[in-house]
Amino acid sequence: MAGLDKEKLSAYRSAIRSHISRHVPAGKSIDDALQALAEKWNPLFDPEKRKNLVEDVNALVRDYLRPIRRSLLMNPPDTARVDELAGQLSKAKSLAKITRRDTLLQYLELYLLKCLDSATF
Repeated sequence: MAGLDKEKLSAYRSAIRSHISRHVPAGKSIDDALQALAEKWNPLFDPEKRKNLVEDVNALVRDYLRPIRRSLLMNPPDTARVDELAGQLSKAKSLAKITRRDTLLQYLELYLLKCLDSATF
């Protein structure tokens, strides 16, 4: 996160973690919450295919965030912006066959926040 001073970096991380705390149930980790959501939206029965679909969705989120990363680092997204980003992602053609849209949207919001928290995109 080069280019950010310590104060801005602290404010950024605080904002992202605040969003995460609103999405993750008490007593659960972000990974536990993501896994629980993935179990709900992922329609596939074959374990290997289920895993691959989750990996593909995660890659889609990371690829989507990559070009807008700098702007998100400079101005941490508010709740409306996170919802907007996840909503745009949920409309991707590659996700059209997933019918459990509400759960998918929650998953996208949370994974997006995880990526922003760890800057893994």
